Amino acid sequence: MRALLRPKAWQLLTLLIPLFLFVGIEASPPSPSLNLERLKQEAGKILQINQVIQMRSCSGKACEVTYHAPYLHPIGNPPPGLPSWLRWTWEVWSRLEEPWEVRYPDQFFWDSCFQAIALSHLDSELAGKEIESLLCAQDEDGFIPHLIWNPERMHWLDRLLKRAYPGECGSPFLQPPMLAEAVEQVYLHSQDRDFLERVLPKIKKYYRYIERTRCRSGDGLPEIIISYESGKDRSPEYDLIYGESNAIPAWRGPMAKLIWHYWRAGWDLEKIFASNRFRVKDVLFCSIYSRNLSSLSHLCEIVGGREARYFREKALEVERSIEDKMWDEKTGLFFSLDARWERDRKIKVITISSLMPLILDNLSQDKVEKLMRHLLNPEEFWAPYPVPAIPLNSPVKEPEGHLVWRGRQTWIPTNWYLIKGLKEQAKRFHSQSYEQVAQELTRRTLELVSQSGFREYYDARTGKGEGALEFGPSTVILDLMPGSKR
Repeated sequence: MRALLRPKAWQLLTLLIPLFLFVGIEASPPSPSLNLERLKQEAGKILQINQVIQMRSCSGKACEVTYHAPYLHPIGNPPPGLPSWLRWTWEVWSRLEEPWEVRYPDQFFWDSCFQAIALSHLDSELAGKEIESLLCAQDEDGFIPHLIWNPERMHWLDRLLKRAYPGECGSPFLQPPMLAEAVEQVYLHSQDRDFLERVLPKIKKYYRYIERTRCRSGDGLPEIIISYESGKDRSPEYDLIYGESNAIPAWRGPMAKLIWHYWRAGWDLEKIFASNRFRVKDVLFCSIYSRNLSSLSHLCEIVGGREARYFREKALEVERSIEDKMWDEKTGLFFSLDARWERDRKIKVITISSLMPLILDNLSQDKVEKLMRHLLNPEEFWAPYPVPAIPLNSPVKEPEGHLVWRGRQTWIPTNWYLIKGLKEQAKRFHSQSYEQVAQELTRRTLELVSQSGFREYYDARTGKGEGALEFGPSTVILDLMPGSKR
């Protein structure tokens, strides 16, 4: 649980004692320092630093897994010259402070999918192990947690918090369901049919679980029950659902309160939905779901499965519902839906989610062009280092400290999605303009890594790297490099 319980330093001490149109954009070539081989070497180092090999026991089965935590952040040694009689205080302080450090020692679902895609360019066997480590945590009903515990690196606060959750090895929440396209990418590189036939039944089971338990109103759109499930934990679009700002310290904020309520409900999913505390049809989650149903259909075709047509039709159903229910003609953007009490009201807060339907297979060109105008507006999303989580002209106050998805933060994983979407729209509509925007966005994304390394996110205005240092999911940029097999 990434953003939970991270107060400011003084709190811890107290505790302890007008417009840029796409037609004119020309892409510059990537910097010579960002050649593919060098980037592979640097990405490989980051993934190696964060690699975990351990035995995992989940759902009554045990297996050895190899995966990559987003950022392990080893505990530092005492400062040079510290007197020996003070070392014990340093050790105590380090352990007490550890929960508030920016560190992610556990396995996170969509982070692992991004890392599997990066690994497919480096070591297809290791990429397959990343996928299978997720499947090792799958429940009998198909569910896979958004967070899978790393018991060897959990700090004392994690151990306390995990007692609130019902599962033995992870959280009771989902994350954006990008597993099928990650598997598709791994198979593209490995051509390992045995791997595909081994994992495909479990992957189908996962998407059937989402359809069965989360698609509750006949439109094919899945609902999330907490903002953790969106992958954008603190995004301001959810403040309206929580009824208060999610920028306050997480230990007393709305996510912690919601987890407490769900614990009191015994983690019964039907009671959770009936309570109508948090029910959102999230446009990013739904767009990725539709895209992955298409990938799943393709995987079924490869192995000759009969379900290929079924998943293709489901993808189309979800896509149609996104266009019909989430599109706002007045603004020319998409918005998530407040699904409490079945009302499906648009949450009209502009974030990067509003652009995410660019990744859909059948989005009308009229809507693509309207989204492009927002993307390329320098007062909105076309910052010096696009694409920020919230637009530059958003009325949302700039956060203090490490508040993910709430500031003018550029994240490589969402840039990866938008670049892929732009390239696909360019092919659909034979548009050189869309391709040029994709190339320019790729160039600026690569420049971020060249300047600051693989960081968790970057300031969209200055390019400064922020958050976690050796952040594994950002290595997905390998998939954008000229010459990469895609």
